[in-house]
Amino acid sequence: MAGLDMRDFHSLDELRGSLFPFVHRYNLTVHSSLHGKSPQDRFFSEPEQIRRIPVDEIDKTFLLEIERRVSPDCVITIDQVEYEIDYRFARQRIRLRYSHDMEQIFVVEPDGALTPIRLLNKQENAIIKPRNIITADAVMQAINDCELG
Repeated sequence: MAGLDMRDFHSLDELRGSLFPFVHRYNLTVHSSLHGKSPQDRFFSEPEQIRRIPVDEIDKTFLLEIERRVSPDCVITIDQVEYEIDYRFARQRIRLRYSHDMEQIFVVEPDGALTPIRLLNKQENAIIKPRNIITADAVMQAINDCELG
């Protein structure tokens, strides 16, 4: 590629078109560094070394990655778009993996699993979700009940 004169190409498609025949010839040419084998022969000479990956695994392998801090109301922003995150990540710094088209965005769980996230629904997010709140009075009552029982 270093020997190419880019002025010979009038478009990226022309450059791509010339690349395929070059790579094809290169892979079929015998190389001394490969002990008289072509790259293609060398590649296929050890089939046990070739590991096939399922398509969904390939997609996950090529996800991009960023870190974000989750707001107290479980929202993160990526490129000025807001997403809702599970409440257990509130106020934490998390790793996210996403497709280049932003169609798939995942939180990377501590065990490495990927959990999908969704666009923020501001109406839903505005509703305070009830949580079990333990007051000091409730704690004192529980202690008293244990002492009496």
